[in-house]
Amino acid sequence: MSVTREEAEHAQAAQGLEAEYPRLVFPPDHLNPRPQGVYNLVVIGAGPAGLVTSIAAASLGARVALVERHAMGGDCLNVGCVPSKTLLAAAAAGVSFEAAMARVRQVRARIAHHDSVERYTRAGVEVFLGEARFEDPHIVRVGDARLNTRKTVIATGARPRIPAIPGLVELGPLTNETVFELRTRPTRLAILGAGAVGCELAQAFARLGSRVELIETAPQVLPAEEAEAAGLVAGALRRDGVMVHLDGRVVAASVSPEGKVLALEDGRRVVADEVLIAAGRRRTVEGLELDQAGVKVDARGAIEVDARLRTSHPDIYAAGDVCSAYQFTHAADAQARIVIRNALFRGRARADRLIVPRCIYTKPELAQVGATARELEQAGRRFERYRLEWGELDRGVTDADEEGFVEVRADAGGHLLGATLVGRDAAEQIAPLVLLMTRGGGLGSIGSLVLPYPTRSEYLRRLADQYARRRLTPWVARALRAWLRHAR
Repeated sequence: MSVTREEAEHAQAAQGLEAEYPRLVFPPDHLNPRPQGVYNLVVIGAGPAGLVTSIAAASLGARVALVERHAMGGDCLNVGCVPSKTLLAAAAAGVSFEAAMARVRQVRARIAHHDSVERYTRAGVEVFLGEARFEDPHIVRVGDARLNTRKTVIATGARPRIPAIPGLVELGPLTNETVFELRTRPTRLAILGAGAVGCELAQAFARLGSRVELIETAPQVLPAEEAEAAGLVAGALRRDGVMVHLDGRVVAASVSPEGKVLALEDGRRVVADEVLIAAGRRRTVEGLELDQAGVKVDARGAIEVDARLRTSHPDIYAAGDVCSAYQFTHAADAQARIVIRNALFRGRARADRLIVPRCIYTKPELAQVGATARELEQAGRRFERYRLEWGELDRGVTDADEEGFVEVRADAGGHLLGATLVGRDAAEQIAPLVLLMTRGGGLGSIGSLVLPYPTRSEYLRRLADQYARRRLTPWVARALRAWLRHAR
């Protein structure tokens, strides 16, 4: 098949983008600046938390040094959100595996400009590439450079954790740090862990033609989510060809003539060409010499912080995955903004009051904010459920896209305690509920909303109507009927 001139130019441009990517995130010819004077802030780690902290602080006039040992952009840009969502979109579009992976590399390179050394240097941030370590609470070493600082922010993120399963390391398993570098589609792929990463990549690889087996130790995929919502995701995975093994505990791994073999506790065997680990993460604190700075780490390996993100040393803060229970880019962004106020301006902003949603970008999407019903029941909290199937909305019918539902859990006054959405664009549709919870509003406060018809956003009005109807007690109903009889 002949290639058109337009296709050749597009391919050439794509190759140029891919070639530019390393120069943007970790340029080999970069010369670290020469430290002079004292920094207002040294930020260790150039993932989402570190990037937001450093560029915002510099824009406010602070003298800022940013240290990164691997690649600007951290997990999100390089091996997390950006490549995984691009791969999901490419797989849904029906392209080949090779085209999908090429698209991942191109999109990553295009977005890398936002996180590049060049951009941050222009913004007034002094970028140091290399390993950071504390010499004392106010001195950070990067190679031969000695950075004197009044305050420091640790934002070094987290990395994949390889389970302690005999023989697993010897298989050379993939993680999110390596899977996006594949150039050949694995015919058979086994994935350990059916959390967000495992489910998303299982669906993407299945749609791209791999035979995928997804192994989860819990009795459902997405163990932290509402069982019914997780069940809809599991059903979609199975329809896409994913073999789902629940209550599946891998006890040994080995290599045989058949391929890479995972032995499950119940006697099942999974044979694959590649094994992908998506079963937990560990915080990246090695090499920092935190003891020199008096910074403590908890039993989970996370840096200990208080509600204002201060570590055990009052001049050292932490933000993002290295300290947070919420290992999401948007949570890291929010924490970075809190750190800036508290570290530079003696603010009293609190991270424990953040309302943080979580989303899984499978098809259908699943979005959750606040407490699940299970969590509320375990805490002994009384709550009411308000629910709508997407098929009850005219837009769900017109689009022939009725799968899924929205459920809101609220107290007697209508104040939101939690919400779950599953279906198309659930991650977009949850935004008004996050706003409502953040502002402390209730379902009664949205009763006067005028929403466009026909849209999926009408679910808000429908839930408000449900709340209003429940407030119509028998006594109120009788009083209203009496008033209307009198008014005739």
